[in-house]
Amino acid sequence: MAKKLVKCKYCQQVFDRNAEPAVDVGGRRYAHKACYEQYQAQIPLQEKEYQALELYIKKLFNLETLSAKIRKQIKDYREDYNYTYSGMLKTLYWWYEIKGNTTELANEGIGIVPFVYDDACKYYYNIYLAKLANDARETYQPVVTTVEIASPRVYVQTKRLFDIEEEGKHE
Repeated sequence: MAKKLVKCKYCQQVFDRNAEPAVDVGGRRYAHKACYEQYQAQIPLQEKEYQALELYIKKLFNLETLSAKIRKQIKDYREDYNYTYSGMLKTLYWWYEIKGNTTELANEGIGIVPFVYDDACKYYYNIYLAKLANDARETYQPVVTTVEIASPRVYVQTKRLFDIEEEGKHE
């Protein structure tokens, strides 16, 4: 067979589609079968993360649909800063739920994300480290020591009104 050199849509490497397993991804475009499967496996996760982010933002701002402003912010943060959808979601959750900030100054947008993303990452990373430290420890078994305490005895001293021996001495 003749060589059919094509460029993989996902990894950008040139390969022979007759010699290696290839998948037609449409528009006279091809991809390695492994690259295509990896991409397909990622799509549902990213879509789930995006849907979770969208749902949280709708709940946060009491919206029916996301505004064009928020969609653009999400797109820009994804492309310019390489933030993940789950990272943006966790950042917003950290800022509004854990830190207790209000949405009054948000101007119905998620513009706070680039400013607090690193702090939120540190917060979640510290939780991860604490979980690792706790998982590495053996289960704590407290040492039970039984101590018997005798019941308290009450010694009541009666007040002597007089002493017979003392009366005889003073006379």
